[in-house]
Amino acid sequence: MAETIVDGRWHWYNVMEDLRTQGGVETIIDPTSVVPRGCAGTAATGTLFNITWVPNRLLMLSMSAEDLSLVEAFATVVEYRPFCRYVSRESGLLTYEWDKEDPQGRLRELQDEGEPELQEVS
Repeated sequence: MAETIVDGRWHWYNVMEDLRTQGGVETIIDPTSVVPRGCAGTAATGTLFNITWVPNRLLMLSMSAEDLSLVEAFATVVEYRPFCRYVSRESGLLTYEWDKEDPQGRLRELQDEGEPELQEVS
């Protein structure tokens, strides 16, 4: 399975449902946080998170604390693995990134930007 995309968008309520039914993780998405390619929420573990995505291309998951169950749930839903993790200079949050088209190019970009604690993951 994959993201439930409707009219080219992964609506916040579909994000919650996909994470629950496909990823096995309960979340609450704040409907007031929704922007065209992102939203914010809280996992059942209490982890605050926000996501930015482009369907079938990339996903960025930033979290208040490392929550591997959330990372695994998103990987299950989008059907590909994150390629790196780092602490975002902008937000100070731990961030995982998925890039289906050019993960090595994006990794070089992050290295050039000097993102702290950048690590490749598989």
